[in-house]
Amino acid sequence: MAVQKLNPQKSKKEADYLFNLGSYYNAVDYYQVMLKKTPDAEYPNYQMGMSELYLRDYAQAENYFKKLVDANAVNYPLAKYYYGLALKYNGKYDLAKTAFDDFTSNLKDTRDNEFAPYKKRAQTESKGCDLALKLLQKPDSVKIIHLNESVNNPFSDYAPVSLGDSALLFASLKSDSAIVVDAMQKDGQYSEFYEAKKVGNNFQKAVAFPGPFNSDQQHTGNGAFSPDRKRFYFTKCDLGAGMKMKCNIYMSEYQNGVWSDPDSLDKNVNYPDANNTEPAVGRSSTGDILYWASDRPGGSGGLDIWMSAFENKTGKFSTAVNLGRNINTKGDEITPFFDIKTSTLYFSSNDLIGIGGFDIYKTRFTDKKWTDPVNAGVPLNSSVDDMYYVIDENQHSGYLVSNRPGTIALKSETCCDDIWSVEYPNVIRYVVRGNVYDAEKRQPLAGAKVFLVDDHQKQVGAAMISKADSLYYFNLQPKKFYTLKSVKQGYLTGSADFTVAERDYSDTMRIDLLMKKITSQPVRIQNVFYDFAKATLRPESLPPLDTLVTLLKDNPGIIVEIASHTDSKGTLKYNQKLSLSRAQSVVNYLESKGVTSDRLIAKGYGPTQPVAPNKLKNGKDNPEGRALNRRTEFKIVGSIPGRELIYQQGNPSEDQKNQ
Repeated sequence: MAVQKLNPQKSKKEADYLFNLGSYYNAVDYYQVMLKKTPDAEYPNYQMGMSELYLRDYAQAENYFKKLVDANAVNYPLAKYYYGLALKYNGKYDLAKTAFDDFTSNLKDTRDNEFAPYKKRAQTESKGCDLALKLLQKPDSVKIIHLNESVNNPFSDYAPVSLGDSALLFASLKSDSAIVVDAMQKDGQYSEFYEAKKVGNNFQKAVAFPGPFNSDQQHTGNGAFSPDRKRFYFTKCDLGAGMKMKCNIYMSEYQNGVWSDPDSLDKNVNYPDANNTEPAVGRSSTGDILYWASDRPGGSGGLDIWMSAFENKTGKFSTAVNLGRNINTKGDEITPFFDIKTSTLYFSSNDLIGIGGFDIYKTRFTDKKWTDPVNAGVPLNSSVDDMYYVIDENQHSGYLVSNRPGTIALKSETCCDDIWSVEYPNVIRYVVRGNVYDAEKRQPLAGAKVFLVDDHQKQVGAAMISKADSLYYFNLQPKKFYTLKSVKQGYLTGSADFTVAERDYSDTMRIDLLMKKITSQPVRIQNVFYDFAKATLRPESLPPLDTLVTLLKDNPGIIVEIASHTDSKGTLKYNQKLSLSRAQSVVNYLESKGVTSDRLIAKGYGPTQPVAPNKLKNGKDNPEGRALNRRTEFKIVGSIPGRELIYQQGNPSEDQKNQ
């Protein structure tokens, strides 16, 4: 029977059945039959609003919810919240904020816990409107360009993976016309991998990606290569209850010139009966680090981002670790991408303060925790959904997936996801990269905290932790002087000074840090001289002592002994008294330069610890030996718990660039 010929009661029954099934595209036809008979009826207007919201036809959703708000539909108190959401998705931030604030204020005295989550969510959405209005005043100079029909098609194109400058890999549910969602299974229509070759600046028509990946039984997509391009991770998904995808992650290896048949990853990654999807790959000294989205138990809400390390020796993934509540929320966090060059994790969230539905955020793992997520701003983010952000190795271009206006529309201008290119302006970038090494072994030293310090001795950006298999990375400004510092328990602070020259092209500097193990062996301070037979320091002694001052300030937790030695000329009592006075002179100078007295011990050893003979074997005087014995040394004899190298944070503009 045609939809139009059904009576309102049967239309409601069929519409509700389809709505609860998740087939909103079909449900709206039946709700419209009801509205033809009773245009102002609250129930079909509300259900139409919800259906259009789920179908991402925000203009229509706004109209239906506005109708209920204007009518003061008391039976549907959430109508104002969803009205605000539709307004926000349509980019009407001022009106959306008013709607959210009104909704919150009207629920102020309610004790009904049913609405408590919506009240909290409305407060977050209101803050998102404030953020949008702020970001729109100064958008980033980034070009977001819609890719043409060679890549994008009606329905859904997603998960772009750059194959260098020559091609793009992505997943797509291809169709020349609208697809009824619940017909995908019936008609055998499945998402597959496609590859579009690039000639010049234009993509050629995409063709099926070769290899053992696409399936005529399941949806395949969400591809990610390992850093060495020898492993390909991707998902196979089935359409489950409520028209929701249920996915697992597979991996194929490139061996002898061909890709192996993909294997499903073990339960440390693919938790049974959970949705395990959207893999991204970083690296560690033991192998790949996999990031992915999953609704497995132990998360914060819906889909969370998890990580697991692959052990090359065992061939297994470690126990999954949730990235924590600093990243994951009660909503969904999806489409992670790890940029190895900058050690930055990008992802999308619909529950952090954002300007649209899903916004793109970035974070970095430093000092054993993930930094607070930073909104990627405008125009990377829009008033709707923005996901699957990836950046090329050149750091000048990338891709994202969005349903912003300009997509190939089926039902509405915001219904469907398309792939967009991201082009950053030709900004000249200055970067320093490097690693920390054990000075004696000349091997990478993991676990050292690395600071970038400016010429005002202020820390720039967040500190980074050195890794054996990857480099630290800091953004710089031209015509500035910087210092890199590294600290690690059991080692003296590493340090390197450098100046950034201004250039007409981007420049990456390689500066490594060497760290010496702390020992109790004495170290001679060269060129420390005193007036004859006195403890007075001569002027030429001050520069080498200033070097010691720097070492002590760079290592605020160490206690040192300053030892003075003489040759054998004169009496033992005289030489011991003179050497103690000379050691105390050095201590006094160090204290005058800001080194606290609790870190300094003066010792005079006189001639009792020679490093060379004062006389030759024939009994004659040995001037060279006596010269070596007249010396000033320092050695580390202890430490003060809790004292560490700390720099005041400075340069807010550079801090933001180093997020």
